[in-house]
Amino acid sequence: MTKPYFSKPNFKLYHANCIDYLAKLPENYVDMIFADPPYLLSNGGFTVHAGKMVSVNKGEWDVSNGLKKDFEFNL
Repeated sequence: MTKPYFSKPNFKLYHANCIDYLAKLPENYVDMIFADPPYLLSNGGFTVHAGKMVSVNKGEWDVSNGLKKDFEFNL
C-alpha cells in the first residue's frame, strides 16, 4: 500500500489514482471518497478575477476530449 499523504486518528488521505488504489483495498474498507475530477473548462477563454482578465486554461488535463469520451471518463 501507498503511504498516506496526510493522516490523523481515524482519517487517512491518499494522493493516488483512485481506480488503481481502490482495487487494492478490502471490501467495505472505505467510508467516504472525496474526488476532484477535471471540470473540462480549459477552452481558450477568459474570466475576470479581482478586476483583471485571466485565462481559464488550467492545462491539458482540463481540456475536453469530446462529449462521448468525457461522459465515459465520468461514468
